[in-house]
Amino acid sequence: MVSSILSPGVQLMLPATGDTHSVLTDLLSQPSPRLCQTTSFNTMSFSNGSQCTLYLPVPIPYKGPLPLPIPYPPGDAYISEFEGLLEPAEVMEKNGYVLQRLTSIDLEGKRRCSRCNQTIQQLTKTLQKTLRFRAENPIPPPPLKTYDPLPTMFIPHQDGCYESKPCTSPCMFHPGSYDKASKRYDCCDSNVSDSVKYCVTAQIHELRKYDPSDLDRMYQFHFTPPVYPGQNRTPRAAVAIDCEMGTARTGDAELIRLSAIDYFTGEVLVNNLVEPDLPMLHLNTRFSGVTFRQLNRDVRSGRCLKGKAGAKEALWKFIGPESIIVGHAVNNDLRALRLIHPRVVDSFLVENKIVRAKRAIEAATAVAEAEREATNKAELQLLEAAVTLGEVGAEGGGISHLTLNDVVVQVATKAPQVEPKKKKQKKPKGSGDLALKTLLKRYLGRDIQMKGNLGHDSMEDAIAARDLVHWMVKRRLDEAV
Repeated sequence: MVSSILSPGVQLMLPATGDTHSVLTDLLSQPSPRLCQTTSFNTMSFSNGSQCTLYLPVPIPYKGPLPLPIPYPPGDAYISEFEGLLEPAEVMEKNGYVLQRLTSIDLEGKRRCSRCNQTIQQLTKTLQKTLRFRAENPIPPPPLKTYDPLPTMFIPHQDGCYESKPCTSPCMFHPGSYDKASKRYDCCDSNVSDSVKYCVTAQIHELRKYDPSDLDRMYQFHFTPPVYPGQNRTPRAAVAIDCEMGTARTGDAELIRLSAIDYFTGEVLVNNLVEPDLPMLHLNTRFSGVTFRQLNRDVRSGRCLKGKAGAKEALWKFIGPESIIVGHAVNNDLRALRLIHPRVVDSFLVENKIVRAKRAIEAATAVAEAEREATNKAELQLLEAAVTLGEVGAEGGGISHLTLNDVVVQVATKAPQVEPKKKKQKKPKGSGDLALKTLLKRYLGRDIQMKGNLGHDSMEDAIAARDLVHWMVKRRLDEAV
């Protein structure tokens, strides 16, 4: 780690090695579509050459209290504990972080059906298991006499030919369109909230046709590039981020807003809407806080970042490979950005490890308590049996043949009183025990995400994640005393 991280606000100074052009040769170079486009999946071009001449639109003014610099004691203790929250690669991968570029097989698995929007990866998730079961069991279990044919995927190729492959899920969809005013589908007049989710089920999936570079542009992940002299980049020691996503017509989660602040100084670095790379179905306004009116206004005024590529470049202006990205469940944000960055402090994972450790201790305590109760119960049963046997012997009447073992069995087999299990109520989204909103209220006594159906504010969430991590670092410092 570069030593300048020891001083908040001091920018990382990275050594000059290599040539910028060679580092960025794998980056995309296609123009970004406007919201009205419906036939292209292209994304914007990255900056090339020795200078990074990135234009960043002015951040959206934040209406809440502006973040202040983080106060921390002098010396290396704070930084040491802060870096102690970095997650190892195996933990990150287990929790959904992408740490390597996608292979050609991974990208092929992203192809979607044109009708049900399921990906090849989703359609074939249990295919090998199903084929193996059928091979090992040629005769299906009763009452079936033969296995039903597996659904088929028709995959178009550039030469106009189609390739057919088996899958395990049928194609379920609405052939008609959805009317937002009535909240009904015109094909079957069913409401979006009806229990019948789809009105047509087919055994054939017609996959969309993609140009050769579409899958790479849409889904490929990119490492944070090295920093070289002469670039217009000022990487910070640590940056807290949060993203908001909508849903594209393809069914993909699409980045629509990015917020980032300097972890130590609280400086607002990025706070902009993102012009989607794909035509949008809806913006998840209830959670994202972004409306089509806001998005189209910022697209027209030039205040939007241009797609995921533009959002990455905006963030790369303030981070390098050695920078630490801070966030809550930040794997979702990095996936939305298509960004690979192994140096992450995730407040969700930090708290989750503590909760899991507490649960393990509670479980071990419960087992020990259960064993003690079982021992006490056995002793009590022996005592009751002895008393019962004594009473039988005193009464006589031809039943003195009962032994102590007989009475113990009678006592032990009495029907226990079992309390009915309480049905767990499903909590609203974002209100779970490990949710950012919950943790901030529990530890800092602060309320966030209080706008109801107006949605979240990604800047508010980025600040909240930063303050939560700062509290977690201070907790570690206090525990070390």
